Amino acid sequence: MANPNSDRSITNDSATAHWQEKRCLIAGGTNGLGLVLAKTLSRYGAHIMLLGRSADGVRNAISLCEDEAHVTTKSAQQIHGLTADLNQTGEGERAVAHCFQKLGGCDSFFFCVGQSSRSAILRLPPKEIRSSIEANLMTAVEITQAVADPVSRSRGHLVFISSLAGKFVTSAMGNYAIGKSSLAAFVEAVRLEAEPLGGHVLLVSPGPIARNPHKQPASSFNRYDSDVVSHGLPDSAKQPGGGAAIRLLDPEKLVHQILQACEMRDPELVRPKKAMFLAGFIEWFPSWGRRILQQYTSNDKTPFDEG
Repeated sequence: MANPNSDRSITNDSATAHWQEKRCLIAGGTNGLGLVLAKTLSRYGAHIMLLGRSADGVRNAISLCEDEAHVTTKSAQQIHGLTADLNQTGEGERAVAHCFQKLGGCDSFFFCVGQSSRSAILRLPPKEIRSSIEANLMTAVEITQAVADPVSRSRGHLVFISSLAGKFVTSAMGNYAIGKSSLAAFVEAVRLEAEPLGGHVLLVSPGPIARNPHKQPASSFNRYDSDVVSHGLPDSAKQPGGGAAIRLLDPEKLVHQILQACEMRDPELVRPKKAMFLAGFIEWFPSWGRRILQQYTSNDKTPFDEG
């Protein structure tokens, strides 16, 4: 379970000292939380290797990270990118090799790749379940296997962005939960092998994250419309978290909490914090815990706080 004291303050000075000149490989660093993470690490003086599926997205992310780096006048700072599809065999190894070629090694790895969906599980074709596992788990396997040893031997960080869906199965979110819970199990297996070598493994399980409507593509705000129609789901399922009563997380604040958890070498970070306690409650009291979860996944209930 995550450390309940992980809301400790973090200063820019301590973050800069920890991350300056560290070589960071960020899979999925061209949009969403991965891009916020890449920009923040650039501001702290880290050397960055970004991975994304779109060449335009990679170029744009490099430019944004360079802008952040220039703010801190890190003239020798290196920021690179690579177009890669981690669903394809060999791409994970190629990405790590490219990182070593450009940065001379890798001190920390951040996995920010995943694909959410909305579905009715009893009517879902098996190929869609396989697709969720491919998108949310298999994209992590090869690249992690390639990078875990050097990161661990440098006492660096292996950070995996999962989701509350990896802890709770809620209405219309079952297929996504299958993918993210598979990732969570994989991360625990990685922990058992990487930590004895000196590595730090962090599993991050956030609720839905706020998006900027001025910077995110319009498609990111109606991406579940076809899922809802094809599965006959209520319109509320289109909403973040499948319509659960939960406040959206601030991505900037979440990134700072992730980097703080790295500094403290915490094993897990769950946000909002109330969800962490609910997950533990469900383990100890399955029936009561699930009743509480059902209450919070109803639209007319008071939402979880972010903090």
